Amino acid sequence: MVNRLIDLVVLVAELSERKGKSLRELDQELVGRGYSSKEIEQAMFWFSSQRRSGVLYARSSTKPAHRVLSPWESMCLDSDAYGYLLHLQNLGIIDQDQFEKIVTRILPIGGEKLPLGELKTLAGSVIFNVDAEDHDDESFDVFDDFNSVT
Repeated sequence: MVNRLIDLVVLVAELSERKGKSLRELDQELVGRGYSSKEIEQAMFWFSSQRRSGVLYARSSTKPAHRVLSPWESMCLDSDAYGYLLHLQNLGIIDQDQFEKIVTRILPIGGEKLPLGELKTLAGSVIFNVDAEDHDDESFDVFDDFNSVT
């Protein structure tokens, strides 16, 4: 569930960059891609609350510098996984500290390339601030993080 939600948040971030799309058009496009109304609501709520609170990280107007992976990190991250992390950072979904936190959590896995699906789960745990045991729970809900705020 968390992988699907992170995919949707990335999609919302990408589509939000496009000028001239109304929320209705965005919603219709996401439904057309197979997402449920609840999933769309969760992703839009998370994205907009992060943007309003200033948590979405500003992207530089200049070309961003990319951190070079150590040999050990390169053993654990293939180019697709590394590219995905850079994409999250370039969209402003994660900052450099979160990038480092994700990479640090990959290292103890043991030198095997982490599949992209597992990387998304790990990234989701950092982005949505959830524990690993919450990932497979069908009741996973990003609204839980905001219930105490209202």
